[in-house]
Amino acid sequence: MLTDPGDPLSGLDPARLFASIADEKTIGLAVSGGADSLALMLLVAGWAERPRAIVYTLDHALRPEAAAEAAMVVSLADQLGLEARCLRWTGEKPSSGKQEAARTARYRLLGEAMTADGATVLLTAHHQRDQAETVLMRLAHGSGISGLGSMTVRAEVMGVSIVRPLLEVAPETLAAIVARAGLMPANDPSNADPTYERTRWRQALPGLAALGLTDARLAQFASRLRRMDALADSATDGFLSQHARIDRLGVVHLSRTPFADAQPELAIRALTRAIETVSGQPCAALGQVERLYDALLSDRATPETLSGAVVHPRDDGLLVYREIGRMPVLQQALIAGREIIFDNRFTIMSARPGLMVSPGQGWTRERFKAWAGDALDVPVAALAACPIVTAEDGRVVAIGAWVKGDDIAIHVRPLTDRR
Repeated sequence: MLTDPGDPLSGLDPARLFASIADEKTIGLAVSGGADSLALMLLVAGWAERPRAIVYTLDHALRPEAAAEAAMVVSLADQLGLEARCLRWTGEKPSSGKQEAARTARYRLLGEAMTADGATVLLTAHHQRDQAETVLMRLAHGSGISGLGSMTVRAEVMGVSIVRPLLEVAPETLAAIVARAGLMPANDPSNADPTYERTRWRQALPGLAALGLTDARLAQFASRLRRMDALADSATDGFLSQHARIDRLGVVHLSRTPFADAQPELAIRALTRAIETVSGQPCAALGQVERLYDALLSDRATPETLSGAVVHPRDDGLLVYREIGRMPVLQQALIAGREIIFDNRFTIMSARPGLMVSPGQGWTRERFKAWAGDALDVPVAALAACPIVTAEDGRVVAIGAWVKGDDIAIHVRPLTDRR
């Protein structure tokens, strides 16, 4: 018989742990059968006012035991009065990079199942030691403040909205919950395989703890850095609102003197935000952005590319625009009444049928001026990366967010959008 997971042994109150998702109508739980995720499932089962909760477990077919472990999770969920789905990763498996491939497949399957079930968030069992390992890994990789803040309670991973309610909970506490319930968790031997970097850091933690660098101390360090990161992000928003703008072609204009005079951390964050905005993707490693920042302060700075963006110095400042050579093929038909996102930078919706959108490759300054009535004040290469919307008769009805007609709406991603 399962015991109450919210007893004094755990010191955990499900209502407090899950307060941030109490208003969700349907939630998902990622449960592998290991001790951590079993504890999460027990805690949710003990949550008196829980919403509809669906347990998702994955049979990845990478180990002979996987099917039995998934079946165990489904059976236990049923005993606890929770719905359960067993997701299966079928098809050929890669011979190398299995962990990353499995992770990608897992989130794809989870996202599809959650959409079908109407689940809006996915709870995972990441705990304090996972956070400590992440801090050390990112420190070794040269991360800055944002990276060293490590895992957040809420995040979006491969399109799935994740909630990590156990980040402040020690794994020993979770194991005790499972033991008290009389359960035998599954054991994945890959968790002890030193081939994987996370395993090596996990194995190093006891020695670090003996020196005072405990899981709790590392997690506390991450928490404090997240506060600093939030403060720096807010300052970056203010800086960009005063000294930068994004035009209708999706080009960021950044004033030179404020950029050069700003504190390096602020300027580097502003540059990173501009690059991510125009490229529609995460920026390169911090070290590369820092090197670009140093180069831009030189009087002899020249245009450079980074992470799918071109950073183009001019006398009055910097232009940052999409690198056309890094764009995928994006020609597509617009469906009337349905919004599309072009290159993760522009949202486009039209009430008019028969429209096509494609990049502006081949456009010249003269052609743009003839269409817009204004001279092009950015490089032609920036225009080439803009969405051009054409009607069935070949007429151009929009360039970037420059629209002719009231039956089409195009918006460029703002600089303050930190997706």
